[in-house]
Amino acid sequence: MRGLLLALLVLAPLAQADNRLTPWTAGPPNAEWSAPWRLADIPKLKPSERSLVEQSGQQVLRIQAAAAAGGLLHPLDLPGDQPWQLSWQWRTEQKLEQARFATREGDDYAARVYVLLDYPLDSLSFVTRQKLRLARTFFDPDLPAATLSYVWDNRAAPGTHARSAYTETVEMLVLRGPEAALGQWLTESRDLRADAVAAFGSAPRKILGVVFAADSDNTGESATSYFAAPQLQLPKP
Repeated sequence: MRGLLLALLVLAPLAQADNRLTPWTAGPPNAEWSAPWRLADIPKLKPSERSLVEQSGQQVLRIQAAAAAGGLLHPLDLPGDQPWQLSWQWRTEQKLEQARFATREGDDYAARVYVLLDYPLDSLSFVTRQKLRLARTFFDPDLPAATLSYVWDNRAAPGTHARSAYTETVEMLVLRGPEAALGQWLTESRDLRADAVAAFGSAPRKILGVVFAADSDNTGESATSYFAAPQLQLPKP
């Protein structure tokens, strides 16, 4: 996916008490997914196919990317100075053999999770501020000032991180690499404030949204990935 234009064998049940992410299926009957979840596509790119399917008695998100890019977005408006914990489960069925981490020609990931962040413009470099202003004017007024991108990569080892090849406002962090088992559910949990401080030097002003996505538009390959049990919570005191 383009930077600014825009991540276990039995699925655990969703704990809803203080989860800030609405369940996929909390909306009216027969809906594809419940509001405020919505499609996140990139202009001029073929969109990935997104659908809800049942696995192990749970409704999970399936994303099929065939020379395509796209995700499912949950908008948020949360204070960024708190230690929000984002957790989810994911699995992917194929590697993207031609992908290359943090390169323009190979910027594809079988599974990825974006966290959209808001920072004051004066905290950004002059060049970044100008680019962001232009992008907001001509593409999307709600583009985030910064983004964390957690990826399932085909070559890089977990813990590898780098700025996106397309923009310095997207920090990419590999959570699963070539050693990760295909076709098996794996669980992630991230401290968003800590990751944002490590990436951008300070806590964000706000958490603006979370996107679950897959993309293969650069390499033209195909991948099918699944996401389940998304939760965003504050640690219990």
